[in-house]
Parts: sequence; structure tokens; C-alpha cells
Amino acid sequence: MESLRAEFMEKSPEAFQLHRIGCGARGVGHAMTHGGRHSARVLAWAFGALLGVSAALSATSVAALAAPSASPGPTAPSSGCALPAGRTGVFTLKTTDGKHRSRSYLIQVPADYTPSRAYPLFFVFHGGGGNSRQSYGWGLQNAPGAAANGIFIFPQGIEFQRYGVGWDDSKNSYDLPFFDNMLNETGAAYCIDSAHVFVAGFSWGGDFVIALACHRGDKIRAVVANSTDDEYKDTADFMTYRGFPCGTRRPPSVRFSHAIGGDQMYPPPDFATTSQLLQYLNGCSGKATRVTSDSAVMSCHTHEACEAEYVECSFDTRIGHGLPPKWAEDTWKYFSQF
Repeated sequence: MESLRAEFMEKSPEAFQLHRIGCGARGVGHAMTHGGRHSARVLAWAFGALLGVSAALSATSVAALAAPSASPGPTAPSSGCALPAGRTGVFTLKTTDGKHRSRSYLIQVPADYTPSRAYPLFFVFHGGGGNSRQSYGWGLQNAPGAAANGIFIFPQGIEFQRYGVGWDDSKNSYDLPFFDNMLNETGAAYCIDSAHVFVAGFSWGGDFVIALACHRGDKIRAVVANSTDDEYKDTADFMTYRGFPCGTRRPPSVRFSHAIGGDQMYPPPDFATTSQLLQYLNGCSGKATRVTSDSAVMSCHTHEACEAEYVECSFDTRIGHGLPPKWAEDTWKYFSQF
């Protein structure tokens, strides 16, 4: 645990200080009372970060999953497929958001990238108070077979109002054009498969990927949202979702994972309400059927009679507000089926 604590301090000393200050009941209560739900997300990231680092470290120590040689189903090569091979490896790029501000993101391009192949594109959004290095540290790109079979983007959030670093997940979000620009510019510079774009996020980052499913779902093949409750006027009523009306005509497939019932930051009925929202967005009307999970601490169910697949997974409450073990492998395996 001490080694994980040291890594947490090195990656984000500010968040570590927040973790130290806010972990007491008084600190959490103060944030919830005076900072609202967005401030709670910042504390939530501090609670979950050590578990997230642990999950990411375990991602490199399991047996290899079968890596797809190409994306299943029809492909849609981008304009970048006509260009010579560009820069590879991990590096930082910049674009703009809906308010024309300069924004940054990490990108990882396969070492053996070739423009003759259309690669799936994966986005991973960090939680409140986090950064792109944090989401990179969760290790999706390190799942067996992932690095050679996809291009990965780890966007960097900015200060949102008075709530700290995070995402604008409203229907008039300045982060929606940020996503559009990252997607379009990557497709113009590299050979990506526009029919296989995937997004994942934790906590506040999970809120934003649900906003993407609502407003950019036509551009996204599948979504993985973790420990998120999104935005409601009434947390017991999904029809009060502040993102309505959604602009998506074809919903993406969704996998939603969370602690059983709730966690220390998002108590019941937050996750149940978000599940109802996702079932509504994906047009589900059938019963739930249990499906397998690679994690011994998590059980999953798929909902039938949906316009697009919806899978909900719940894990041991002792994990709390964090990523479950084998998150990277489970997420890669889920995305790889499409």
C-alpha cells in the first residue's frame, strides 16, 4: 500500500493533499454541503485513485486475451488513411473546445502503425480532480493485444465553474466540441475506423461519456461508464436528466459498472436511476439475464429487447468509489466484441 501511496503522490500531489484533507467525515460533509455534487466528484476521485492505480497495475499480470486482427463488422476508414505514416508512441497534442480555448490530450499510436489499416479509436476520460496521466495509468492500452490494435486518447479536463478540474457534461457543453475536434483531427492525421470509436470514463468522466452517448452517440460504437450518477434534478427520477433532449438517433452499446447499491460518494438511488436512464436511452424493454465477467468480485447482467446492447455490472461494496480489479481487461474485452 505504501508503494501505491507513493505513486499516487508522484502522479498528482494536489489530489493527494485533497485526499488527506477530505477523507474525514467532516471533510466529505463540508464538500457535499458547500461544494455540491461536482465538488464531491473531486473528493470521489481522491477516494478511488489508489484503487484505480491498483486495478491498472494488475492489468499487466493476467493471461492474454485474444486480440482482434481487425474490427468486427463494416469499417469506415478516415481521410488520414491516404497519408504517409505519422508520429507513433505516446505524446501530447492540442486542439480547441467549444469556447475556442486551447486544450490538450495524450495520444498513443501503435509503434508499428501503418496507414493501410483502419484502427479503432478509444477515448478514456479521467475523474474529477484528475488528469490525462491518471486515465492513462488505468491501463486500457496495456490490456493484452490492445496497444497494437488501436489508437488511444486520454483527454485533459479543465476547471469547471468553482468545482475543480472536470468536464462540462451539460447539453450545451463546451467539451462536446472538444471531443468532436479530437475525433476529427485524429481521423484527418491517422487512419482510424470511424465506425469503431469507443469511450470510457470514471466518476465525473463517466458523467461525460453518458453525455456523449446522449448527444454524440451516432459517432460512438460503445461506451463504458464506471461509478457515475450523472445529472438529475431529482436523483430518484431519471426523466429529470439535465441532458434531455438527446440528439442521438442511434444509441451506442453501453456497459455500466458500479458498487452494489451505491458507494460512499454516490448513495442509493443514484446508480439505480442512472441504470434506468441508460435503459431508456437504449430502448430496453426486456428482462435482465446474467452474463459472465472475468472478475470474481463483479456480477453482470445484460438487458434484453434493447435497440443497442446494455450491460450492467455491480461489484463488491468494499471496493468503494473506484475501478474494480481487471477493469482494463474487462473493458478491452467488451470493446473488442464490436
